[in-house]
Amino acid sequence: MAVSRPLRWVSGILIFIIAVALLLALALGWALNGSLAQLDGELALEGLDQEATVERDAQGIPTITASNRADTAFALGVLHAQERFFQMDLLRRNSAGELSELVGAAAVDHDTGLRTHQFRQRAEAALANAPERDRKILAAYTRGVNEGLQALSTAPYEYLLLQTDPVPWREADTILALYSMYLDLQPEWNEYERSLAVLKDELPADWYAFLMPEGGEWDSPIQGERYKFDAPFPQQPLAELQSPARQMTGLAWQYRDAVQLGSNNWSVSGDLSPYKAGLVANDMHLGISVPNIWYRASWYLEDGRRVTGATLPGAPSMVVGSNEHIAWGFTNSNGDYHDSVILKTNEDRSQYLTPDGWEPFQLETEVVKVKGGEAREVQVRETRWGPVIGEDHKGNLLALSWVALDPDGANLNSMHLEDANSVAEALDIAATAGMPGQNLNVVDRAGNHAWTIMGRLPNRFGYVEAGIDPREPADWSTGELGWNGFREASDYPRVINPAHDRIWTANARIVSGELLDKVGRAGYALGSRQQQIETGMFDRATLDEPDFLAILLDDRAIFLERWQKLLLSVLEGNSELAELEQAVRNWQGRAAADSVGYLAVKRFREQVIDGSVGAVLRKVEERHPGDHVFTAGQIDNYLEYPTWALVSEQPARHLPAGFASWDDFLTASAEATLAEITEDGRPLAEQTWGKANMLAVQHPLSKAVPQLAEWLDMPAEPMSGDTYMPRVQSRSSGASERMVVAPGHEENGIFHMATGQSGHFLSPYYDYGHRDWVEGNASEFLPGETTWELKLVPAR
Repeated sequence: MAVSRPLRWVSGILIFIIAVALLLALALGWALNGSLAQLDGELALEGLDQEATVERDAQGIPTITASNRADTAFALGVLHAQERFFQMDLLRRNSAGELSELVGAAAVDHDTGLRTHQFRQRAEAALANAPERDRKILAAYTRGVNEGLQALSTAPYEYLLLQTDPVPWREADTILALYSMYLDLQPEWNEYERSLAVLKDELPADWYAFLMPEGGEWDSPIQGERYKFDAPFPQQPLAELQSPARQMTGLAWQYRDAVQLGSNNWSVSGDLSPYKAGLVANDMHLGISVPNIWYRASWYLEDGRRVTGATLPGAPSMVVGSNEHIAWGFTNSNGDYHDSVILKTNEDRSQYLTPDGWEPFQLETEVVKVKGGEAREVQVRETRWGPVIGEDHKGNLLALSWVALDPDGANLNSMHLEDANSVAEALDIAATAGMPGQNLNVVDRAGNHAWTIMGRLPNRFGYVEAGIDPREPADWSTGELGWNGFREASDYPRVINPAHDRIWTANARIVSGELLDKVGRAGYALGSRQQQIETGMFDRATLDEPDFLAILLDDRAIFLERWQKLLLSVLEGNSELAELEQAVRNWQGRAAADSVGYLAVKRFREQVIDGSVGAVLRKVEERHPGDHVFTAGQIDNYLEYPTWALVSEQPARHLPAGFASWDDFLTASAEATLAEITEDGRPLAEQTWGKANMLAVQHPLSKAVPQLAEWLDMPAEPMSGDTYMPRVQSRSSGASERMVVAPGHEENGIFHMATGQSGHFLSPYYDYGHRDWVEGNASEFLPGETTWELKLVPAR
């Protein structure tokens, strides 16, 4: 039968559409596969001095063998570029204020704010200060990055989706990646000090002392004593200072526990380890996304030693790990690395007063390019002490003096840890490192271990003599206050081989007295997590790798035990809350994913703090709504102490507003807790901690395009762990990695991290290792057997 002309047309159109779809699918497949890293074979590249070999195991963890350190850096650059270039691009653009050029108007506010710090200019200045050896290694790394990028058949797939081309890597971009770590770990507007200044002016002195103690019973320093919280109850009634929690708007600040970006690390001397070498553990708490911020690697140095651990894509150095002679890890120190300088200005604010008289502001214009939009101009005012960052609560202009903004504040000196042979050598390197101030915990194969600050420490002058707290914004115009460069290595705080053979840090106060003054009395974390690590170490006479991993995974809710007892006393005999009482009674004493009671105790504590002293901070924030002027969440770390004092003593004078008695307030808090955790309408029995703490580890692109989540994101699953315990975990932050290692005994070490090595969802190891991190398995520190071997050869 003859086919009619219309049907032939329809058939032809369908065939054409199918053919086009197939061609598009083939093109897309070619583009996606072309952006995968080359895993084996041979790759000829410009800029490589001699042949190098890259052996990857099944997880994609590389071992690099090269004839010199520059070629090792080159090879690492190739790997970073082919596996993680988009991540590197985001890191440099984040601190440079150049994200809008890549993603458009969504990042304009971020970029215009960051341009105040002019990090790209500062990166160039820091680079100019670098010694020749470091510059040589960085130059080789940069060549490797760009050669590795060009060797891909197509650009990384993220650029295909964004319809743009990647910009080649520059040497200064490595310093910008380091500045992004500053932005993660230190407040770029000095909100902590500025908020303290506002609170001090807003509250009576006794209330300020009550709400902002130096510490208390949860302290766990490795040197000095725990502080005692014994501030007397203030005179003015609490209710007069409160903004009532039950009447707040959706925009108002509300107290909630936050997972601090920090870390845990600890060590024992050789006297307590199985090897007579020191043993160190480390898990760095950061936001967790796809891919992981760290890239695992191992390489051999020219003297034959092997360096293994975690690198930061964008830099040629090992961040944490072991070199067979020493092993080291970091936690954020939370020391005092900023000062807000109150500026005295002339009438039209064109000049500011200095010890040398009036000086004009240095004015510069930064241009923010916006993809698909008009460029924005940002006017920057610079002083001899740093950029103008806005006004304080009294209308004075403020300049920011910050370690990150000094040319010595960013360098590659931490790279020299890979050459250190002993704890003593590592301590000297630490004092010269330009990086966000960290608690360095380092051990060596001779059994020594030590703590110090890694990063530059400001050498302040005049504050003690003037009786001024360095945490307060101050006028530097007379020359009586300021910084005189940075402390010398001989003047750094150190704790070496303490008598009890144990060192522990977890973002809380580490030392006391003169040593603390050198680090700074800043915004330390509450010490409960640190104290639980200390207890876990002293509960054991000797410790090995499994013992350390057990402490890393400790999710016991010791800190909340007294709150669980308080909540039970509130619920007892209340028939309307009987189901809640049963859940709290059976809470397991852990931040267990299947525990309903743990979630209830946690939320109850938050409700009580928010409805009592938290409401004081909320009222202050409502009175000072300007950008970065007062940020309650920056100074709420120690509200536990005044809150517990109030609920323990229940003074009638400080009954929260709107309640007839403390029993009424606590009962209302329990009722609010039940309402909050069941607000989705599901039964209480289904409201587990794991449901609230459901893992959400996402790729940056899936956040913008949710349809990509199925291919790019890690599975959502309920997680154990929380804030005030060693196993720190929230939905999208927590332990980015876990490491346990003794130098010289790396074969028994442990290392696992969230997500996987590659940023490409088609990689054969895109999520390999993630399951070990989720489950806390003792996966190996060293790379495994070789699965792929790639030879890098000089192009001829």
